[in-house]
Amino acid sequence: MSRNPDRRKAKRNYYKFTPEVAEFVTEKLLADWSPEQISGYAKRWKLFSISHERIYQFILENKTQGGELYKHLRHQNKKYRKRYGCPKRQSPIKNRVMIDERPSIVEDKARIGDWEIDTIIGKNHKQAVLSIVERLSKFTLLKKLEAKNSESVKIALTSALASYKKHVHTITSDNGSEFAQHQEVSVQLEADFFFAHPYSSWERGLNENTNGLIRQYLKKGAELTHITDDNLAIIADKLNNRPRKTLSYKSPNEIFNP
Repeated sequence: MSRNPDRRKAKRNYYKFTPEVAEFVTEKLLADWSPEQISGYAKRWKLFSISHERIYQFILENKTQGGELYKHLRHQNKKYRKRYGCPKRQSPIKNRVMIDERPSIVEDKARIGDWEIDTIIGKNHKQAVLSIVERLSKFTLLKKLEAKNSESVKIALTSALASYKKHVHTITSDNGSEFAQHQEVSVQLEADFFFAHPYSSWERGLNENTNGLIRQYLKKGAELTHITDDNLAIIADKLNNRPRKTLSYKSPNEIFNP
């Protein structure tokens, strides 16, 4: 029996960069997906099999023709420069519970409900954004801080997580003075609050990585005066709907809201 020619054609097209594929790729690039995310997502759902290198080639072709798809790529190739010298001394936060006492289930990422928090500082240190990320799903919330102080952080954090209270077991932060009201946060959210060791950013690697993604939209040292919670919600929504390689090309929303 001969094979169905339509099936053979469909199989050939599965590996071709067709106009339909170009339209799909363009749509996702405009939504700020990376070529790797687009390729992985398409293979996961068996839409087509196109490498991320081919998608980069498509972007380059678009650029040479005057297109602007390249502007939606993340540029994270700036070298990190280690700063030397004496770190700024901070008064220790009262009644801290260090990360060593955090349950092992948090490190294992075996449940939904363990969060990392950090602040992204704006121009002249005048305003900031509170970054709140769930460890297992990488689901992200962003809140505007009119001032980088403990009262602003307490209000922003508790209001952001109030709707997810049943999915808040632990919160982990660095030792910034803006997290000094951790006990009040713990009481309001009925969650345990832990602190990483000073100058140990690797203990909150997810925060560091997520902040890098956010910098695509909020450049380092950017003026945050005119940024609103609505603006930040749009950024968070973009991040939460992108497929992630570390999530087998599922999106944070798919994991957090299965």
